[in-house]
Amino acid sequence: MLAEADQKGILEPMMREAYETLQADPFFTTDRIRQLSDAITGRKHAKIRSFPWRKWISAASIILAIGIAGNFFFSDKGNHNTGISETTPAIPHDVGAPQVNRATITMSNGKTVYLDSVTNGTVSTIGTVRLVKLDDGKIAYNGSTAELIYNTLTNPRGSKVIDMMLADGSRVWLNAGSSITYPIAFIGNERKVSVTGEAYFEVTRDAARSFTINTGKTIVQVLGTHFNVNAYDDEADIKVTLLEGSVKVVNGQSSSIMTPGQQAQVSDRIKIINDVALEQVMAWKNGYFPLKSTDFSTLMRQIARWYDVSIVYEGEKPEKKFGGSISRDVNLSTVLQALKENGIRSKIEGNKIIIME
Repeated sequence: MLAEADQKGILEPMMREAYETLQADPFFTTDRIRQLSDAITGRKHAKIRSFPWRKWISAASIILAIGIAGNFFFSDKGNHNTGISETTPAIPHDVGAPQVNRATITMSNGKTVYLDSVTNGTVSTIGTVRLVKLDDGKIAYNGSTAELIYNTLTNPRGSKVIDMMLADGSRVWLNAGSSITYPIAFIGNERKVSVTGEAYFEVTRDAARSFTINTGKTIVQVLGTHFNVNAYDDEADIKVTLLEGSVKVVNGQSSSIMTPGQQAQVSDRIKIINDVALEQVMAWKNGYFPLKSTDFSTLMRQIARWYDVSIVYEGEKPEKKFGGSISRDVNLSTVLQALKENGIRSKIEGNKIIIME
């Protein structure tokens, strides 16, 4: 019945109305919704604690029921409660979401450090520069050196996002299938790094030293700002999206200065897009796949990198766009089930997703 209603376009407005009912209530919190979820499904013999639940338990029931049936949720007011993975039965040959970070650091001497196998604390020391692995898994450099020494942080496909603090205090988040080459300490009047794949930067402001990111074809120059760089080889354009501050994008002889909310799409020229949906751009860092305004081929490339699988199309590539979002913490089968509810048939064979439409 729910599947039939979904095909008729009934579920989305029902769910959104129910969700907005809850959001408008001052007692609406994530913990209380979890309590309702447990009570409705009988999970863990949960009991609803004393709060005024009667007037919106039916709305929560609608959200839970539709979510279980369709495995898709909507995101409003910055919330991305995008799946109840416990309700999705395991299937043979399923692929789980990355549970650990498998990033490596290639040192200047060629030595490779596997971050998932080293203990917290000092990983290496070069001169007065220390590389430290912190309790939350983040890595950080501190100290100084008179020599420009480069390391490379590589985050492979099928690995959780890695967070690094450079010696100047700037922070970098690397998506799966990405790498960054950087000095262990910055010297002189420049700060230069090179990136492949996708990275989000929060650069510490230093008016005396600009910060430059090289993607091979495109240069991004900043003083201190927050921005995202998407430079995967299998994407048509390099995309630089500015969240805060100002950056200059240079491609050959052409350049453009960006303002917050803009995105530079770079191929043989620089195209500036205004009023970009920043939440969609930053979805990877915030733990979900953005379906809204994402074309199907782009979505599948994101899924392939995250789960470390390849995509095979038996027919024409579907030209579809969806709404809502899907958590990146769920098994691959849950993602494919959500696509199925939107008319996309697929199956998992080994490390391949076969799209049958």
